[in-house]
Amino acid sequence: MAAARAVEVGRDACAAQLYREFNGIDFGHAHLAETLLRTQNPEAVETARLEVLTFIFSSPSVPPDEEQVAPTFNRMAWEVAKTFDWTHLFHRSLYDLFASDQVTDKEAVYRKLLGDYLEKPEAITPHRLDHHGALWSFPESKSFRDRFRTFNTQIWAYHWLQAAVYDVQLMGDVKQQQDLMPKAIAFYHGYLRRPPEAWQYMPMMPEAAPEFARRFPEAAAVFDNLHMLHDNFDDILARPDLYPTLQAKRAAILKILPIYLHRSHGVNDLYPDFHEKAEMQMGGHAAMTDMGSRPPSVEDVLAGSALPKDESPPSERSTPGSEPRH
Repeated sequence: MAAARAVEVGRDACAAQLYREFNGIDFGHAHLAETLLRTQNPEAVETARLEVLTFIFSSPSVPPDEEQVAPTFNRMAWEVAKTFDWTHLFHRSLYDLFASDQVTDKEAVYRKLLGDYLEKPEAITPHRLDHHGALWSFPESKSFRDRFRTFNTQIWAYHWLQAAVYDVQLMGDVKQQQDLMPKAIAFYHGYLRRPPEAWQYMPMMPEAAPEFARRFPEAAAVFDNLHMLHDNFDDILARPDLYPTLQAKRAAILKILPIYLHRSHGVNDLYPDFHEKAEMQMGGHAAMTDMGSRPPSVEDVLAGSALPKDESPPSERSTPGSEPRH
């Protein structure tokens, strides 16, 4: 609680627009889950994707009630919902910390926030897990990516922003953050308008936010693991042929969830085969040779050197229902 009070001042310092973006992202995950539980029709899923974009671009001022947005999901897999909720709260607590000029010893507060988080039974492990090997080797793995690529890479764009924000925050005081953040958000909006469908793998924290990943590796690992859990969950929901009932979906989810939990790792590790291999620990899985197109670091974005090939600048892409600006 002391750590939480120490960073409360950060809320006022954070750019309001940034929190509006996060509110939209929270809606996006919940609306997708509820949609996939209801239908696999490509047109209906695409409609849901566009509804999410409309909500994001409406700049929502308060977080959505995810239990109302996705009631079936929350009843079916409440354990996963609690894991998501606690980790999202940890996310926002760190954003508040780094958005405060009044906290001088941010390392100490970070350690307190991390410790408080890891004490929760739903906490995700800070060990780096094997995202694109063991954790993507289940029967349903890659199903959502391959069946609904546009929606999938739109979600990966959310994850890019959630990472990139940290490195912007580490670049200076609140005034400098406020000066730099709009450019990062504008680049993210470009991804929303034209999702980066060339991406084959989710963006990793060391790629989008290398400085944050270097200085705060435990949190970076937690958030990469969180995002992979989202991918696993979406894959299960995208395969009603494998998991035709809510009970079957729940069983599949609860089989995977413990792999991610902090309490499952340690001296008596229950899932050693799911840890990231030593040769992969090079930042963003750089050792992989088949990664294909990869996301830029936010430093490259701010420097103006991150324009993806065959994509127009973000300022030239249209929002849903609008025409591109020229």
